[in-house]
Amino acid sequence: MHVKNESSPYPLTELEGGALGVIQRVGAATAYQVKEWFSCSPSGYWSGSAGAVYPLMQRLEDRSLLASRNASETKRPKREFRLTPSGELAFSTWMRDVNQASDAGYDPLRTRLAFLVSLDKPAARSLLDEVELKTRAMASPLDDDYVRIIHESWRTMRLAWIAELKQHLG
Repeated sequence: MHVKNESSPYPLTELEGGALGVIQRVGAATAYQVKEWFSCSPSGYWSGSAGAVYPLMQRLEDRSLLASRNASETKRPKREFRLTPSGELAFSTWMRDVNQASDAGYDPLRTRLAFLVSLDKPAARSLLDEVELKTRAMASPLDDDYVRIIHESWRTMRLAWIAELKQHLG
């Protein structure tokens, strides 16, 4: 089922949906907390940089998807964000968007593997060996059972994919 968000003229990007999802899971969060959540991802696609997250939070608030309050306990400014009713609807719509959820998305390994034949066999095997080692070394990103299960499933699938490609190389 594809659900169109009638309340917003702009569909959510994956980063926007992810930020709303973090806030939905924890109830309220600062931009720093959202940044930390993203920085735990094994994917560089999810930028945990302040330069990406802080403006993102402001854009979501400007679109009335988030509301903030001053949560400072010191002189240092600190804003805590909560989902608005429009933010809840946008998040729910984003979560149910089958077309966007089933898109293959960005994967730097998959992009390179389309051109694996341009490398000689030793170089191709070396690439796969090194990617396999890095994949095995990736720790589960968060101390959260659900996220850990997803990460471990991703790692298992990627390792199976690499093994199959190595077998194909001979």
